[in-house]
Amino acid sequence: MRTQASLLIALMLAGLSPAERVADSPQRRDDSTAMQPSPAVTAVCDTVATQWRATGRASVRQADTTSTIASDSGAQRGCAVLAIAAEGLDSTRWAGLYWTTSLSRGWREITEYQADGPDGGSQTLERSGIRCQVDFSQDGGDDSDSTYVPSPAIGETTFCWERSG
Repeated sequence: MRTQASLLIALMLAGLSPAERVADSPQRRDDSTAMQPSPAVTAVCDTVATQWRATGRASVRQADTTSTIASDSGAQRGCAVLAIAAEGLDSTRWAGLYWTTSLSRGWREITEYQADGPDGGSQTLERSGIRCQVDFSQDGGDDSDSTYVPSPAIGETTFCWERSG
């Protein structure tokens, strides 16, 4: 799972391949539908991106893309949102993020695809035939160095797709 997220982040930071669409706003720049996910999937990514932007603290990138996800078979067409807050977020800003209240929004956690560690975690959620993998990253510090000061930066990568079948 971590490798999938790292690859997605690397692709997004590199500007993505020409076949992928990148937007710094919810509007797409390309008229092609070859890579575009369903409107329901796009709506989730748009909402996640909008709420990250509302923090006023994050750099947000959004893309329609295809990715192989551990919780589903084969490559899935969907959308991705990469948000990075260099200075982290206070609790008020954090509370306004989409996945903070995911269960009250009707999302169900798929616990067999959850992971947690000092440098972040990953979870997969599902609602009405849409799945989203959410990977969170942070600097977990260095237990072997008492003088190490962790970076306050945090990141979240969301990849959503519509389940087929």
